[in-house]
Amino acid sequence: MSRARRFTHSLATGYLLLGATTLQTLAAVPLALRYLSKEEFGLWALVAQIAGYLLLIDLGMSGAIARILIDHKDDPRGGAYGAVIKTGALVLAAQGAIIAIGGTLLSFILPGLMAVPTNHQRDFQLLVAGQCCVLGILFVGRLFNNLLQAHQRYDACNYASIGGIFANLGAMWFGFERHWGLYSLLAASVAGQVVSTLIGFLAAWKLGLLPERGSSTKPDSRTFWDIFAYGREMFLIFVGLQLVSASQIIVISRTLGLDAAAVWSIATKLFMMAQQVVYRPLDFSAAALSEMIVRKERENLRLRFRDVLILSASLAVWAGLGAAVCNSSFLALWTRGRIHWPASSDWLMGLLLIVNATTRCYVGFTGYTKDIRGMKYIYLLEGGSFVALSFVVAPHWGMNGIIVSAIVTNLLCTGVYGFRRTREYFGLDNSGALLSWLRPSFLCLVAQAVLFVVCWQLTAHWNNLPRLTFCAGIGALAGAPLFWQLGLSPHLRRKATELILQFRGRR
Repeated sequence: MSRARRFTHSLATGYLLLGATTLQTLAAVPLALRYLSKEEFGLWALVAQIAGYLLLIDLGMSGAIARILIDHKDDPRGGAYGAVIKTGALVLAAQGAIIAIGGTLLSFILPGLMAVPTNHQRDFQLLVAGQCCVLGILFVGRLFNNLLQAHQRYDACNYASIGGIFANLGAMWFGFERHWGLYSLLAASVAGQVVSTLIGFLAAWKLGLLPERGSSTKPDSRTFWDIFAYGREMFLIFVGLQLVSASQIIVISRTLGLDAAAVWSIATKLFMMAQQVVYRPLDFSAAALSEMIVRKERENLRLRFRDVLILSASLAVWAGLGAAVCNSSFLALWTRGRIHWPASSDWLMGLLLIVNATTRCYVGFTGYTKDIRGMKYIYLLEGGSFVALSFVVAPHWGMNGIIVSAIVTNLLCTGVYGFRRTREYFGLDNSGALLSWLRPSFLCLVAQAVLFVVCWQLTAHWNNLPRLTFCAGIGALAGAPLFWQLGLSPHLRRKATELILQFRGRR
């Protein structure tokens, strides 16, 4: 199967996964709000974010395993391939044990640090310990996704995630019906992770990606240090990413309270779903771009990366502005008026999505080259700056201050650095050459902004349901041709047409 066909299949199943995620979100939040108070919902959001921080014990090893497997996957019978898998399994198992034990111990001191109300402290301790134990026990299951990603079988990863989503939703409903309260969410987490891990294992085994039975290959120290050296480089990057993407609820709960944390968690859901639409092209191109780097296909690499950059940025414009204009009416209908925030927050979140989707292409590509250098410190600088600035501005400007902090720190830190490193890698003489790649996305931004601002103003006094229907409909019917004609380069339109015709021909 060609790279283009694998990418197309991965993208199609990725959007199928997004549909399942959307269904889960649309069903889970109203279900949770039916049985839980906003304060309890905010408490679970805090638990999930803390558990996410404990995943940093990974030390970048999981990503390192996936990337190093790409170096050896063309010789699966070679000893290096099997050694990476077996060594990686041992490393992940040890890290999982640390997460389970460390999370349980931390659960005793976190209520005071996080200013959790006294009446919720016991539940908070049990939820943190339970979530960390589940994550730790199943941590080694990350290896199956690493294998599938290295072989560009993102479609199998997507099917595993879809299975986990439906298991999660089913277990949540089961728990709430039996009056388990907050522990229904823990049960849902357990069910989802067990099912997705099992499907990932079965897929890797069925595709023959695991070392052959009886293989003499054993874990060895040299392979461990290869994984550790690259993982060490990636670790600080993950720390910075965690600070940027998973600190908001911690900041909000400390400065604005648990109710505000619940509002943030729910009011940003539509943007998180839009983010998944936008991030898919780069995510599913990672293995192919890395393979081109390994095989030194330089010209093909340049063309493929440019296409991914344009597609990601233009998709972000369409999805980000569309989410901004629809979010207020969507929230009012979805939560029956219980959750709302200022319209300015919607537009700022749309802008943040556009900025993040564009800059992550540059800095993500730098990571694929394995030439990390100062990149690890830049991410940490952005993450630390974001958290520090957010604590300063949140008490004065609320959630808008947090969003603006994220935009500014992203542009000034990883945005500037990733842009410079990408220009250096491709040997471009000036910034204008690299910026010119974004011309279709800029034209798309201008046209889509006019479209959605007009929709916003025209429907300002409408009821929520007709407003949401109108804005979403116009965004789809008028936004799609603008995205196709202005947001894509002629080369991308031609390639997309070819793939569509090939797909129709196979049917």
